[in-house]
Amino acid sequence: MNQKTRIAEMAKEALRAGEAKKVEVLRYLLSLLQKRELELPPGEMEEKEVLQVLQKEAKRKEEAKGMFAKAGRDDLVKELEEELVILGQFLPESLGEAEVEKIVREERAKGGEMQFGELMRAAMGRLQGRADGRVVSGLVKKVLDEQEG
Repeated sequence: MNQKTRIAEMAKEALRAGEAKKVEVLRYLLSLLQKRELELPPGEMEEKEVLQVLQKEAKRKEEAKGMFAKAGRDDLVKELEEELVILGQFLPESLGEAEVEKIVREERAKGGEMQFGELMRAAMGRLQGRADGRVVSGLVKKVLDEQEG
């Protein structure tokens, strides 16, 4: 079962169970996916696209949560945390920094003389959304600096 179908099924189950917040979040995710689907040629919506939409939304919610926390809006922080828990059910498990560094080093070893952008693209392609881009960027810089030093 693909992620979009899984989200739709969970929305139906949540509706039957009377879980209003969960229904709201799942329907919103479905609307984001449908919007993205309309931007693509017919039949081009793959799991990779679904994952990108979900990750983008999770990142957006994390950033908003940080801003609300700074503003002292604990009520909104709590609400976003609940939404992130629901959204997190559809995202791949994040890798730890050590695992990400191992992948970066493997890509570096394969690629010969690689520049930052090339190594970053190779690593991100292999990680497929299981690591934050900022973490990967820092590790790519570290690996390239070690090579020069």
